[in-house]
Amino acid sequence: MGFQEIENLLKEEQWTRSTITNYTIQSFEELDQQISELDDEEKTEVKNLCDTHLSEKERNSIISMYVSGSIQLERRGSEDYLLLLNLIELFAEHKKWNIVNFLSQKILRKTENKHALRLLANSYDQNGQEEEKYAIWERLVKVDYDEIEIVKQIGAYSQQKGNVEKAVSMYRKAIHRLLKRKDTSPIRPIFNTLLELDNENFEYFMNLVDQVGTLSQSTAIAMLRDLEAANKNNVDNQIEAQKKTLQYDREDIYAKENLIKSYKVKYKNHSRLKSCLESSALTSNLVRDVLHSIEDFETNIAFDKGTFVFQNSTGKIGRIRSIDENDVIVDFAGQKGKEGNRLSTAMAFKSLMPLAKSHIWVLKSALPKEKLNKKVLEDIPWTLKTLLTSNGGKSSLKEIKAELVPSILEPKQWTTWSNHAKKELMNNPVFDLSAQDVDTYILRSTPVSYEEKQLAVFRSEKQFYDKIKRLKEFLTSKGDVESDFFYEMVKYFSDMFLEENGALKPMGEVTDYTFSAFLLLEDLVEKQNMNFINRVEGLSFKELFERTENVEEKFDAIKDPELKKSFIDHVVEEIPSWSKVLASLFQYYLTSYIPEIFRHYKKTAEFNKVFKDAVENFKEKASTLIYLIKNAEEKQWEKAGISSEQLLFTELQLLDYTNRCIDSRKDVQENRKNTKILMNVLFNEKKVLTYIEKGTEETAQKIYSLVANVFNLPGGKKIEIKHAISEKYPNFRFFDEVSPIDRETLVPTGLFCTAAAYEAKKKEMERIQHVELVEVAKEIGEARDMGDLRENSEYKYGKEKQSMLNNTLRRLAEELDRATIITKDKVDPTRIGFGTKVTLFDNLNGEAITYTLMGPWESNPNENIINMLAPFGRALLNHQVNERFVFTLNEQPYDFTVQNIEVIDL
Repeated sequence: MGFQEIENLLKEEQWTRSTITNYTIQSFEELDQQISELDDEEKTEVKNLCDTHLSEKERNSIISMYVSGSIQLERRGSEDYLLLLNLIELFAEHKKWNIVNFLSQKILRKTENKHALRLLANSYDQNGQEEEKYAIWERLVKVDYDEIEIVKQIGAYSQQKGNVEKAVSMYRKAIHRLLKRKDTSPIRPIFNTLLELDNENFEYFMNLVDQVGTLSQSTAIAMLRDLEAANKNNVDNQIEAQKKTLQYDREDIYAKENLIKSYKVKYKNHSRLKSCLESSALTSNLVRDVLHSIEDFETNIAFDKGTFVFQNSTGKIGRIRSIDENDVIVDFAGQKGKEGNRLSTAMAFKSLMPLAKSHIWVLKSALPKEKLNKKVLEDIPWTLKTLLTSNGGKSSLKEIKAELVPSILEPKQWTTWSNHAKKELMNNPVFDLSAQDVDTYILRSTPVSYEEKQLAVFRSEKQFYDKIKRLKEFLTSKGDVESDFFYEMVKYFSDMFLEENGALKPMGEVTDYTFSAFLLLEDLVEKQNMNFINRVEGLSFKELFERTENVEEKFDAIKDPELKKSFIDHVVEEIPSWSKVLASLFQYYLTSYIPEIFRHYKKTAEFNKVFKDAVENFKEKASTLIYLIKNAEEKQWEKAGISSEQLLFTELQLLDYTNRCIDSRKDVQENRKNTKILMNVLFNEKKVLTYIEKGTEETAQKIYSLVANVFNLPGGKKIEIKHAISEKYPNFRFFDEVSPIDRETLVPTGLFCTAAAYEAKKKEMERIQHVELVEVAKEIGEARDMGDLRENSEYKYGKEKQSMLNNTLRRLAEELDRATIITKDKVDPTRIGFGTKVTLFDNLNGEAITYTLMGPWESNPNENIINMLAPFGRALLNHQVNERFVFTLNEQPYDFTVQNIEVIDL
């Protein structure tokens, strides 16, 4: 189906005057099939045809609207859906609900468009499909942040169905949106419904009152009255609500009277209740600020018979034996005598600090250290709650350590304990991070919400890209994006561009932070439909790009891969010279994304320049070349004008360069990774050997020249290549071979070995590298977690074992590098040497003896297999049959005559 067929359909629609009632779902499915058979160019032609038809001939052409809208939706996703939406409304007017459903779902498969969701929900409503309607409404309110009435309806529906959790969530969402709109009048009825459903979360309701109070004090006070009534069985909550009411209105007699009643209930057994009420002027006729009276009352009422106290001047812990209006008698720990310490009441209030019986200082004073140590180690949540409560509900890790070490925990116990404590502080919802001090943890009376805790973590992050990471984690974990906590995270980035009144700030230097913040905000608004976020109006990506002096440097500095991808998308969409820009950015975004863009736009010829540039500048573009080596197909190199021989030679040169960089401590981690990849490609995957096998002797000469000059080539690879060349070209002359010398002066300096011994040593080296060192590293890690390294024998043993293995590994690597594999055909049968079995007649003892000469790896003196490099072995070398020779070793004379020499199987 091509351009002509679509044009015929449009003419047929126009001539026959097809009415809307003639269309069925099958009609659109047939159009979808026809569209799917078009290629990209044909789709562009057909779309232009339909758009022209709509503007010049028939503005309500159903075929044109559907075909053009479908192609546009396919290309641009959520950005263009107007034609399809108009089509849906057209069918909705004619009550063709099945087609409304079909067309709405078509858009929703691409994007959560709020208009399509409303139209679909309406079709379900018209068909009496209540559950389906509410399901769509729930999706709608997630993308339409201005919708409130539907949110309330979902809450009521969930409440009716018995889903209290969802009902509470929706009612809270409705209140939050009303607060954003600064409309407090509808809040109180929802507030009362929440009190019925979720009365336990007192801290949430108090926080809500604070937010309402900034907009309407009268509404806040009315809500506090409701909150007070809902907590009639919880005197502590009532007191908090009554105190908050008096903060809004200090003249509220009703609140003051209720507060006094609540105090009398809470402290009904307190010996000094009456005097504390009178002295604070809460119940007297004395005119005084009620908030000051409350403060005095709560300070004085804390002192009573049996109260634990801390004396500031001495640092002692004591307990009040008795107290009246004049005197306080305190028994201090370790005091002499039984009389106790008498202080005036006024002095006691100044010098003593009342402590709860669960205060850590009280526990230290009352319990043996061993018992408290066991409790602290076994019950970290209890310990943290105790410490934070004892310190006014907040504490830093530094303060926690000072409290525990060494009075309860030994110094060596702290590391392990503190690691577990950090995890508990981050994961347990009763602990939170302080908004004022990111190093301080606070204890919550009610569990902190996920959203609130994530904001605290966001604030604690020092690095810009760590903040972006936290915001994205918030979204991934389905945190409430309408919460104030999320809004504050977003505001951190929008404040880089916008004044408080929403006006654009003067633009300074454009950095990677500028690009990242801009792209992040755009993503939230455009792709995730968060229209409540302040958009950066009047500023475009193109403008930022044109103001940037070094685009590559700024792009490279962006630490978030998704933002880099978004940067690339904007370059393609907004920058005319995008292909040149992307080619320069590729080395900083080594994925298939940029090559795919060149392929999509049929500009692979321009991307081929990247291949050529990487080969010609392999030192500067090492990472780019490595990526292309790993991922590009052979035909791509050919199209770029790079022959397989040129690529192989460049790879060997790059290996030499990366090894030299490692030796000079330059970008060690990156170069080690590159070296590993190159060694795998060139040697483990047999690329060099394959090329030698397929190539000519001239090619082999070039390859060996490069291999021989690779710096620090490990594991005897040079010998392996040399052996392969010798096998194919027996008369091959290696440029680095030493000319033959006289027998008398011939002393082997290399390490001769058999192929079997060479492979065994390679396997030993691999086992140490990939098994034993990995195991010992794990053991060291486990030992490190045990605490103080100075007294950790497991840690010290692990480090010694690791050092020993590394030394063995280095020795093996050096030996393999020096090793020469000797085959049977390389052994001279006329002289004693490596791989020969020799029979000697001992002229001093009058008997024959047989020795086999091998290298140090194969030698076994117990079986008369002699190491040719040992002093005795050297003395035997190069002698011939019937030759008599004498020598002395360690003052012992030897006198041998060679009877026979034979070459052994190697």
